[in-house]
Amino acid sequence: MRILISLTFTLLSWGAFAADLPELKIDSEKSPHKLFLSSDSNQHSFDSWTIDSGYAYNLFDKVDVYVGTRLDKNKESGFLSGLKYQVSPRLSLKSTLHSYNNEDAPEGQENGIAAEVSSRVHLTEHLDLHATLDYQEWQQGFEVGIGFRF
Repeated sequence: MRILISLTFTLLSWGAFAADLPELKIDSEKSPHKLFLSSDSNQHSFDSWTIDSGYAYNLFDKVDVYVGTRLDKNKESGFLSGLKYQVSPRLSLKSTLHSYNNEDAPEGQENGIAAEVSSRVHLTEHLDLHATLDYQEWQQGFEVGIGFRF
């Protein structure tokens, strides 16, 4: 009985064939939607870091608009939004407005909005040069930082 069932399935399987599926349109087109997660060390001290995460949308060919959140070691956290312009494959410019909540700030100035403009030059595969100009109301000043990324 088992042999008869095996032969029947074998004969039926010879009639089965595989067909190629059509290509998905997702594979052929680049999506304007992106999720991002980036981390930077900043100029406040040797052991400081900032993590940005969120959603970016490709508005034009080389311009992205993004919204997200920021968290850093200095107990500042908040929302961020901005524009990123990819001037060339090696050079990008980014402007950001971000809110912050800093418990260590003077009384009445724990919350606010900061502005940041940064640029990044891709020198080699493992080496980037970046510069940042940052302004926060409670610090009453500007910060300029230049660093290398390995």
